[in-house]
Amino acid sequence: MLRVFEAFSGVGAQRMALRNLKEDYRIVATCDIDETAILAYYYTHGNNKKSRKKYDDPKKRKFIIDRGIGNKNKILKMGSDSLDVLFNAVDVCNNLGDITKLDVNKIPDHDLFTYSFPCQDISSVGTKKGLDAGSGTRSSLLWECQKIIESKKPKYLLLENVKNLTTGKNKKNFHDWLDYLDDQGYTNYWKIFDAKDYGIPQRRPRVIVVSKYGECNTNLVKDNDVLVSKNIEDIIDFNEKDWKKFVPKSKVRGSVKNKHYAFLDDRDWKLNGVMIGKYCSTQRAGRTGLKIIKNENGQLFERKLNALECCRLMGYDDSDYYNMKNGNLTDGQIMKICGNSIVVNVLMNVFKNIYEEENL
Repeated sequence: MLRVFEAFSGVGAQRMALRNLKEDYRIVATCDIDETAILAYYYTHGNNKKSRKKYDDPKKRKFIIDRGIGNKNKILKMGSDSLDVLFNAVDVCNNLGDITKLDVNKIPDHDLFTYSFPCQDISSVGTKKGLDAGSGTRSSLLWECQKIIESKKPKYLLLENVKNLTTGKNKKNFHDWLDYLDDQGYTNYWKIFDAKDYGIPQRRPRVIVVSKYGECNTNLVKDNDVLVSKNIEDIIDFNEKDWKKFVPKSKVRGSVKNKHYAFLDDRDWKLNGVMIGKYCSTQRAGRTGLKIIKNENGQLFERKLNALECCRLMGYDDSDYYNMKNGNLTDGQIMKICGNSIVVNVLMNVFKNIYEEENL
């Protein structure tokens, strides 16, 4: 059984991938500070379990605040019902909170450490502030993972982030990190994965680094057979009726046949024109608005993807969407979570390699 610690856990895409593979695993702890992400993880994986701790409201508030989770003032003003849900989410999912405040002695032993740190400061569409150690950027939280790796020495490590981590001014920090892992005794593999090559019709190039402590007999980033493959008609929610006549904003590249559907990208029409094709562009947390286009007897109609479709584009099960929705997350919150997440199919490919190595 793989014991897993998910840092920067978000909605728990890693856990979704492990669940889908039906291999033995156990999540021993998570780590996140974003209240919405913590609730999304709880609604998706926590099965509405209640904490066994019999705390009153002041003690619940202290429990959450001491872990550096959420906005302190908001939590102090939070009503009892909302506070109870957040408290259950933090405790049931063993969310250890702010990685900068984390006491490594309180982290359970684990075999796999996932540490897909925030990309805002290294993404090509982000702040571009970088990830230098001590810089105080969100992306520089990578270096906080050193204390966990040195103290716990997990057998496997997994990092996922934007392709930009490997290029330009970020390239030196990326290779410094690989050198650090090498010095710690890890064998490292890395590769740029794109979701469109792993059964999901989305262009989403991401670097994944997989490391094993000691020698390794398996290429941990090799390609496996696509386990689940979806095309645009598997993504579409046919119950959605919010179509309108397509009026191009600029020159159109690509087309869609009669009685067919395609993805439509006109978010950057001033720079790139309008694109129609079988793959959608990258989902981003800070900018929704991905679209679908259809041809009905020569007339083109368009609409935005809804939150269920955005979940499908990340490889989530429909039940994951409905669990978040039934937990009172808004569609906007769910789409933001998707933009911050990892494509489950890609993770399944990587975890399959790890289990192969385990079974040798």
